Amino acid sequence: MFKLLITAVIISLSSQTFSASLEEKLEARRSKSQAKRPENIKAVFSKQSKDLERSQILKKALKEGVDAPSFNLNDKHISSFYKQGNVVVKFYRGGWCPYCMIELKEYQGYYSKFKERGCEIIALSPDLKIEIRKTKKKFDLEFPMYSDQENKIAKKFGLAFALNKDILSIYKKFGIDLKKSQGNERNELPLPGTYVINKKGKIVYAYVNLDYTRRAEPSEVLKHCNN
Repeated sequence: MFKLLITAVIISLSSQTFSASLEEKLEARRSKSQAKRPENIKAVFSKQSKDLERSQILKKALKEGVDAPSFNLNDKHISSFYKQGNVVVKFYRGGWCPYCMIELKEYQGYYSKFKERGCEIIALSPDLKIEIRKTKKKFDLEFPMYSDQENKIAKKFGLAFALNKDILSIYKKFGIDLKKSQGNERNELPLPGTYVINKKGKIVYAYVNLDYTRRAEPSEVLKHCNN
């Protein structure tokens, strides 16, 4: 009996020790990607980051403490969600983005904890509805996901931006076709921001980063979902 108890404790401690955070999983992907990426491609991505920084998009992005903008999700106004409880609004770049998929899978793992607190997760992407359905099915994602066509909602949050020509050229080499996935030729993406809106329609948490490989930890976001 004693040996069984010790074994159970060891297994429990091991699972806690090796349960990687979202950032650790993203870092593993970053390291792998950077190791394989040629210097000329790194320079193009660096230029895009500097262009974003010069645009002061972070200053324009909505912050904690302001009212959430008004927008509809299909035939539902966002207020119909947050009046029921706090809502996590999560912008992701598309089903083609590996960092987005790592993030969404991590939030799926936390989804029951969010629901226990009466908090819904809503994911928004400029992808077409058919692409979002594919992503939802492929990764067994249970939370609501909507198409933010032409980044109209992302623009209300101050997150949308246009990609430069060099980045688009690299994306095409990677097999990323934004025209196909988004159904337009705007070549725009949202910064992958995360917001929590409370029952009064106020933003009580905001996370936006110029580095698309960095995302808000679900354990941190969960702290702002008490109703």
